[in-house]
Order: sequence, then structure tokens, then C-alpha cells
Amino acid sequence: MSFALATNESLFALEAVQTQLTEDQNKFHHIIGIAQNNMNMTLDNIFVHVIISDNNDTILGNYSNQVAVHPLGPSEETPFDVLIYDKNHNNQVKNYTVDFTYNGTKITKKALEIHSTSSKLDATGFYYISGRITNNMNNISTSTTVIAALYDKNNDLIGIWKAQSEPYNIPPLSTASFTIPVTDRSQGFNIYNYTLYSNNS
Repeated sequence: MSFALATNESLFALEAVQTQLTEDQNKFHHIIGIAQNNMNMTLDNIFVHVIISDNNDTILGNYSNQVAVHPLGPSEETPFDVLIYDKNHNNQVKNYTVDFTYNGTKITKKALEIHSTSSKLDATGFYYISGRITNNMNNISTSTTVIAALYDKNNDLIGIWKAQSEPYNIPPLSTASFTIPVTDRSQGFNIYNYTLYSNNS
């Protein structure tokens, strides 16, 4: 069940606390970031919208994507990753704006717990994050996903990666494993820290 927020309520409900323009190994640009729910209610149907522009503030395109964690409880954060799929704009993008659309919801918070994490960089430059995730709910967690927000030594956000748990449907009060492979070598060698988030459908 969801409901629309009034204009004055929605103005500051979601805040982009960190954003970054990045380029992957295939030369695609991404706008990545972390958004925080500043409302005293849970939000759902959350989409991030990006407008890119050049030096003269001429709009080059509009792009959007759903955030990684939804629904999102009060004070909770979610990563997001918006792909700029037109490479013709790569050399022109100088500015961008980030905005969100969402609804309030009565859905309760999901009780998923991430623990026992480890990470390693192999000799070929691939970085792996592994661990276990526990479903503390009394119902099955379906399509369970773990998301990693990656940071460099300057604490700048450099990538958003995710993988499903194994098994991806976790029975009540059970635990599954996960491994997130960071297959972009340009990021692998620069990873200094990461934060993990969970989501399910």
C-alpha cells in the first residue's frame, strides 16, 4: 500500500548525501550516489532522475533508475547508479542535477542482517566481497540482493555493485551466502573501503 506525499512533505524527504560522475571500463558514464530518507515515514517506489548538461547549461539528456534499497525506512540510506548510455555525451558532460520521485508506504521494514564479510583482490585485478545474510523475518525473503557501495582511500564513492544471495530465496530465520564480484579492474585496484546494503522483493 502506498500513498502520494504532499508537495511540502516531498521537498526534502530524500537527500542525495553523496554523488559522483564515474566512467566504467567500457567507457560508459554513470552518476552514482547515496540517498538518505529524511522523513519520519517509510518511502517506496523510489526512482532517481538525472539531468546532464554541458558548460553552457544546455541539457544533453535525462536518465533515471530505481534506487537499490526499497522500501526505505526513516534515516536509512540507499545507493543508486544511473547509467548514461549515450557515449556521444562523454566529453560534453560538465554538470548534472539529481532528483527523486517516491511515495509513502505502510510496508514495514525488512529484517535482513549482513554479517561475516570478507574481501580480496586477486592477481588479475578482480575484487570480491563475500559474506552471509540472515533473514530474521517470519516469512521468506525472495530475490534477496546484497549491494556494495565502494570507496577509494579519499572516501570518494567509485562504484555500486550487487549480487543475489545463494540461495536468493531465503526461508524464515535462515542464512544464505553471497559473493559480489567487482569485474571492473579500473575500480578493483582503487577499492579502500565499502558499505553493504540489502534488498529483496
